[in-house]
Amino acid sequence: MAIILLGVFFLAMLINIPIAFCLGLGVFVAMTITTGLPTSIISLKMNSMLNNFSLLAIPLYILAGQIMNRSGISGRLLTLAKALVGRIHGGIAMANVLDSLFFGGISGSSLADVSSIGAMIIPEMKKDGYDVNFTGALTAATATLSGIIPPSISFVLYGTIAGTSIAALFMAGIIPGLLLATVQIIYCYGYARYHHHPKTGMVSGREFLVILKQSLIPLGMPIIIVGGIYGGVFTATEAGAVSVLYAILAGVFVYKNIKWKDFYESLIETAIISAIPTLIISFSGGFAFLSTYADLPLKFSQLISSLTTNRTMILILINVMLLIIGMFMDGAAVYPIVVPIFLPILVGMGISPIQFGVIIVFNLSIGLLTPPVGGVLYAVCAVGDLNPTKVAKKMIPFILIAIGILMLITYVPWVSEYVPSLLRK
Repeated sequence: MAIILLGVFFLAMLINIPIAFCLGLGVFVAMTITTGLPTSIISLKMNSMLNNFSLLAIPLYILAGQIMNRSGISGRLLTLAKALVGRIHGGIAMANVLDSLFFGGISGSSLADVSSIGAMIIPEMKKDGYDVNFTGALTAATATLSGIIPPSISFVLYGTIAGTSIAALFMAGIIPGLLLATVQIIYCYGYARYHHHPKTGMVSGREFLVILKQSLIPLGMPIIIVGGIYGGVFTATEAGAVSVLYAILAGVFVYKNIKWKDFYESLIETAIISAIPTLIISFSGGFAFLSTYADLPLKFSQLISSLTTNRTMILILINVMLLIIGMFMDGAAVYPIVVPIFLPILVGMGISPIQFGVIIVFNLSIGLLTPPVGGVLYAVCAVGDLNPTKVAKKMIPFILIAIGILMLITYVPWVSEYVPSLLRK
């Protein structure tokens, strides 16, 4: 059964059938040929996966990000980032990192980040004399922060499939995201000094206060999300609804540039973006059921045990597999396949579902930067009219930085579990 289930899935993927239907086709064929079970089970499992309150977080956070972006927050956040680090060598490159960190706390999507920020930051860095391919690589690498810090859509997907607290996963992404951003900033400083890039420019104290005042509204959203969840005021999903209300109030009454047309277009865009992961999650119910029915987790565990019983080596092996899978498959398609197989193995080794959630999301974020699929890599090349091969070469240092942080997450549980542990106190 396992061969048919996975074989049909990958065959359908090779002929460019949408990922969600690849999952559904694999489940239907495997169930029909090998089990004799009624196919109505597929619809029951699909319905049970969708009957989950946490799934509402996906369209809510996407809608909040869409509305805030149409309010013109990207420019305000970039201006603030430049004001913060403009007096340092490599300030504009560091501002790229900070801008993604700020924007990620609103959108939760790496692709939304690179689409919104790339069009502004790439021309500015080119004007300051930065290599255009380095600029593209940096912009893509920093965009992955949006998939790690709250409110990450990737954590919502993983948490729904794994049955893990999404609020705890949001909190778990804070330290890894800040660590990644910090090391990226240090690298930007070293790169700028080595290549003799100038300081971006300083602003006076009065100018900085004006810029900060203009940026307080967009900065308030991630503070409300994290503070509300941490304080137990609302759940991660309810925080999404609060974010939408906050974005509407900011756009209509503060910035006064959101019209009915903008709101309507935001709703349409949200429906299109959120439909894909929702459909994938729906079909993943049947896929997870058949994986368990075919004893895939047990068989995979036995396969790994036959190779090594060393815990360190097993974790390295799983990370390597996830990195390779992420190079060839979109993250949304990976979760329903690997989570039901890997999670029982790692839990049996003493790895918590929270830590594994950060490990897999971080792995697949790296996959967004690598050919041949590399969604963020190709998105930044499209935005900046760049050559993907040349940008990919400049991406190597950023990938190595990310892998270094990944090893820290893997072997130091405190990195991903400290902040969530505060929720339980």
